[in-house]
Amino acid sequence: MVSTPNVSEKAKIGLILGVLLITLIVVFWALIPQFKAVLSGENGFLIRFYAVGQGDAILIQEGNSQILIDGGPNDDILSYLGRDLLPWDREIELIVATHPQADHITGLIGVLERYKVGKVLYYQSAYDTKTYERFLEAVKNEGAQVLSASAGGQIQVGELLLQIMWPTANFKAKNVNDESIVAVLDYKNFEVLLLGDAEQRVQKQLFINVDIEVVKMAHHGSWNGTYEPLLRAIAPDLAIISVGANNQYGHPHNQTLGLLAKIGLPLLRTDLDGTIVVKSDGYDFWYSIE
Repeated sequence: MVSTPNVSEKAKIGLILGVLLITLIVVFWALIPQFKAVLSGENGFLIRFYAVGQGDAILIQEGNSQILIDGGPNDDILSYLGRDLLPWDREIELIVATHPQADHITGLIGVLERYKVGKVLYYQSAYDTKTYERFLEAVKNEGAQVLSASAGGQIQVGELLLQIMWPTANFKAKNVNDESIVAVLDYKNFEVLLLGDAEQRVQKQLFINVDIEVVKMAHHGSWNGTYEPLLRAIAPDLAIISVGANNQYGHPHNQTLGLLAKIGLPLLRTDLDGTIVVKSDGYDFWYSIE
């Protein structure tokens, strides 16, 4: 029979305290980048275009305010928010569901269930799916203020201004992509055009009268979500495509990639580059990838 060493109560307490101390050090070490960003003001304004696969999920931060536009096709957004928001920050001021397809709203269901949400903006589409039903139920249960999207509307969140460009009031389309919310995000003198999944029929009707620095391309870079006259009119400095690697739709389509190359518009893609982070002081902007 092998005897076991007799461990004193004092040693046991010391061991437990040692484990707790190591755990606290690890947690603190993981949070150092977030603390540094907050203290240094680096989080003054940034946008993260998350790599969530074949879908969209965009987190916009300005100071202590957050806007989440779409949530992707899965629950990956919860891991990203857990990483990028401070542990005690459980409030999202505004959630935008651009349209009711699963690759945009699935992740929002979990967010609504786990975070305090101030307002939810969406366009009421006639779209009969279980995922859309669950999303609407989650909105109802959260008790957030519901805003109906309509062209000409504006929403102020801190220093951020979200200008709704589409859809027009009571607009209905056979293709639900054409009911997608299109918005311009305005931070001081820095503007981002967010096209959702709006296709060419919609883009032909858009009138964008502000300078655009960054454009989030429509419908994951599909050919029918890319309209050359609009791109030439807004003349952005950077295009971003949110898309899943090796997806069944062949996104982004070669026609889109060829057009961007032809007009000399720099491109970043979440399938190749991962999560894309755009920061701005309200005048200039810069980007990185994670």
